[in-house]
Amino acid sequence: MPNSIVIPVRNEQAHLRRCLRALEPQLGRDELIVVDDASSDGSGDVAREFGALVITLPERQGAAAARNAGSARALGEILLFTDADCEPAHDWCREMARALESPTVAAAYGVYRTRQEGWVARLAQLEFEERYARLSGRETIDFFATHSAAVRRWVFRQAGGFRADLRGNEDVELAFRLSARGDRLVFEPRAVVYHEHPTTLFGYFRVKFSRGFWRTVAYAAHPGKAVTDAYTPFGLKLQVALMALSFLLLPLVRVHQAFMVAFGLVVVAWIAAGIPFACFVARRNVGLAIPALGFAWLRSAALAAGVAVGSVRVVLRGQRKSEESRS
Repeated sequence: MPNSIVIPVRNEQAHLRRCLRALEPQLGRDELIVVDDASSDGSGDVAREFGALVITLPERQGAAAARNAGSARALGEILLFTDADCEPAHDWCREMARALESPTVAAAYGVYRTRQEGWVARLAQLEFEERYARLSGRETIDFFATHSAAVRRWVFRQAGGFRADLRGNEDVELAFRLSARGDRLVFEPRAVVYHEHPTTLFGYFRVKFSRGFWRTVAYAAHPGKAVTDAYTPFGLKLQVALMALSFLLLPLVRVHQAFMVAFGLVVVAWIAAGIPFACFVARRNVGLAIPALGFAWLRSAALAAGVAVGSVRVVLRGQRKSEESRS
């Protein structure tokens, strides 16, 4: 059996049906595994309609644990990962597997696309496309996300799979871990899945807050990646740091003029760091160039908030482990 497709699902019956309908014509001899993370809406029954091997978890354990459970049962030499709310393109399985034709490649990362027309979703998509432009042409990368990814089964198991204690960015953490081992990861832009991004600013804020929180936890295990990685533009990391600094300075601007000057310099630096994204957006959709700066402000604010809360979690867990080791 050449490949095993592993999909975790929790209460996403409608999305899962669309995902499996897109996969059905391209399965061939591939194995389809759906891990039902204690759904209450009949998601597992939908998977059985499409002939999937369904693994039902007795209680909610999270996507990382669900993917580990599915991968433990997999027979294919290559594990293909996507999400229940994704719609793989007609050739996704083939393109994802083709990326691993070279024996030197351990894992591969595909791409998101969207059919949405709303400006929030379009800007969210352009944000991904800016990242894809960074990855294109690189011989090796240090990132993948499980909406569109492939990993050799023996590599996945040797590395210990996903960290089940993470409820977000467990895929990024595994990619960092594989990269640190010297495994070769590649970018495959032809492996496409369609996805629906948030359509409201509040929904987008929630997504970015969560990503900031869990990425901080991943960075705690791989601190070098907090400075630079193949996926995230340095300008974005700088914007997040400047946003956090502006939050600290804002209450002080009335205390002394020096704080007001410092705050102004931080704002100017933040705008300068955001210009590359605005230019990227303008080259693809000039009508979104002006909203792009406001969108970038919300993005960096949400990420900064997530990083702040994630940092507290990292510190508290570190203290707890230190106390346990002394006792």
